[in-house]
Amino acid sequence: MDFEKCKEAFEQYISNYDLKNEKISLKYHHSYAVSDLMAELAFRLNLSKEEIVLAKVIGLLHDIGRFEQLKIFESFSDRNIDHADESCNYLFKEGHIRDFIEEEKYDSVIEKAIRYHNKLDIPKLKEKEQLFTKMIRDMDKVDIYKQFAVNYEMIFDASEISENVLKQFQQSTLVDRKNIKSKSDDVLGMLSFVFDINFEESYDILVSTDNFDLYLSTVEVMTNSEKLWRKIREICFDKINRGIHKEEEE
Repeated sequence: MDFEKCKEAFEQYISNYDLKNEKISLKYHHSYAVSDLMAELAFRLNLSKEEIVLAKVIGLLHDIGRFEQLKIFESFSDRNIDHADESCNYLFKEGHIRDFIEEEKYDSVIEKAIRYHNKLDIPKLKEKEQLFTKMIRDMDKVDIYKQFAVNYEMIFDASEISENVLKQFQQSTLVDRKNIKSKSDDVLGMLSFVFDINFEESYDILVSTDNFDLYLSTVEVMTNSEKLWRKIREICFDKINRGIHKEEEE
């Protein structure tokens, strides 16, 4: 598998969009960042050289549907179109995956990983499909914390948190985006990512990047919300710490 060919094809695809557009640029750099993170995780998981390249390819292509989504809807909201499904339609239904890689043997792994990287749950998959789906879900989250910290303004106001969102967070589960009604809900939804990280190595990478701490530092916390905010931070750090030391607990 030739990652340089994949990279060249990706650059050719991106040439159809305006990189001066901040949102296009954001997803362009996010794609490369996640590709690098996937390589790091694959290495830490002791995968083969070919599987490390496969991980990089999945990382680079996982959000390819975002660019057309933005072009059509001027938004990244998946309420308009599911960007993961759109990515799979472009790559597999329309056959453009061959623009990026020649080999067909990993098509099912790539398709499943991309399709389910943004879903609330992962269905039952074959072993390798499951592995790479979990990997891309983890590394996507790691970089999303940085992307939001750098590019978005976030507010946490306890009075604006929806009951269902707070309930899901308190149950230590990934918040369903369908329940998100406010910016404060969105913050809690982002923080719930820590409950849906699959590998001890992924928690290590999350900590080593400082992306989570950066995200926390950029959230504007309303005065009436500081007590709840401290509690939520404690829950998150406790989960991350237990994730890092998962093997010791087992």
